[in-house]
Amino acid sequence: MIDIGTALRHYKRKDVQDEMLADSKNKEVVARFGDKGFGKRPDTLNYPSDIIEQVKNGATSFHISEERWKNPLQLTTPMTKKEMDDLRIGWDLVIDIDFEIWEITKMIGHKIINALKEQGISSISCKFSGNKGFHIGVPFEAFPEKVHGYETRLLFPEATKRVVSYLADYIDSKENNFQLSKKILENKKFNDMLKDNEKNKGLIQEICLNCGKKISEDESKQIEFICPKCGKHVKADNSVKYMICEKDNVYMERIDESNDKKCPKCGSKDFGKKVNLFIDTLLVSPRHLYRMNYSLHEKSGLASIPILPKKILEFKKQEAIPEKLRISKYKFLDKINVKKGEAAKLIIQAFDYNPQNEEDDERIERKEYEPLKFALQEEFFPPCIKKGLKGLKDGKKRFSFLLINFLTSVGWDYEKIEKIIVEWNKKNEEPLREADLLAKVRYHKTNKKKILPPNCNNAAYYKDIGICEPDNLCNKIKNPVNYSRIKARSVKKSKND
Repeated sequence: MIDIGTALRHYKRKDVQDEMLADSKNKEVVARFGDKGFGKRPDTLNYPSDIIEQVKNGATSFHISEERWKNPLQLTTPMTKKEMDDLRIGWDLVIDIDFEIWEITKMIGHKIINALKEQGISSISCKFSGNKGFHIGVPFEAFPEKVHGYETRLLFPEATKRVVSYLADYIDSKENNFQLSKKILENKKFNDMLKDNEKNKGLIQEICLNCGKKISEDESKQIEFICPKCGKHVKADNSVKYMICEKDNVYMERIDESNDKKCPKCGSKDFGKKVNLFIDTLLVSPRHLYRMNYSLHEKSGLASIPILPKKILEFKKQEAIPEKLRISKYKFLDKINVKKGEAAKLIIQAFDYNPQNEEDDERIERKEYEPLKFALQEEFFPPCIKKGLKGLKDGKKRFSFLLINFLTSVGWDYEKIEKIIVEWNKKNEEPLREADLLAKVRYHKTNKKKILPPNCNNAAYYKDIGICEPDNLCNKIKNPVNYSRIKARSVKKSKND
């Protein structure tokens, strides 16, 4: 634990005070008092004396908000979302990398930094957290003013959650054959950690290499049920507790597990191992705080200092010893050289990305629907579907989801759907992975429930991706499928007349 003498010597430094006060503008700053926890909220820092007074009262570290506020002192608990939105100016993206093994933490941080660069972002900053991790940041100014029609400043914490999920998959996914996980699995310290059953929990997860589904232990283990009367065999995953024979209406006997391990979603037997990277999502909750620049850390006694992002693999903790500390020429969340909107691609990709199937998206309004017995031709398609089929820049995953549901609802067979999906994907500015699209169609084929595409009032699937161009008929319908049916009936009637 940091003693008051050490804390005073560090926080009395004018250069440290200047850096902390510069970072405090429009931010909530809260002191921590050792094991006693955090001080009163809301609070902020305005003068050097604010820092020293807190330290004399026992403060050991200072923590700052990701969000920027018009007046942090007006924050109260509880507050409605609207009240917080009225105060919120914006937010900075802060990603916390904190793996159990130091070498792997640096490796993950390096991958995240490179991933951000590949998204076209130059205003990336990094700082040592003070103990065993790193904070990687992108300032709010790098983001566009709006995302899919919504003010970006109001998209907290949803936007940061989506960005973190997207990046965690981007740096280690089935598309790159889980290369990062493979490298981690070669680490001796990591393998020693696997031997500890307590630390082993949740460290590794199996992923279907065909459809990308995360497979739990119960799901991947196959069992069999046998009817005692007719002898019928049925395979199922381990989560199925009982089964009734459809023919004899009796309970079937559950027998020993089979070694025939299959994905419960697509049936594939091809699995890969993905390591839980522990990229912290705690920093994506309202009013959450992270350790401030040059703040000390209670456990390590080290300071949280900014470093050059590309030097993360070379960083040594000795550089953060308070007595040897030099103020870095690098700034965390440096706003001076930010290119406005340079993180637009990142946040749009993150909103279009969904690690689960789009069928699980809570925003989609759905109901079961009986598809047509015959296929409606493209001439009867609504304007939104016709425009989307010409190719898209953004929202490709969302459009593929609504397109599959639309086509099944207007009577198209799956062979024809696969063909049009492949043709459409080639027209996109950045095509999606064809294998993923075809897997999505095949999964839809095995799922007996047919559902409508999202309704027309679901902006995320139409207006936000730029395909909503309504005509006179659009004003009379709620769903694209209704448009096609009404138009087909109208044409048929006019021909009969």
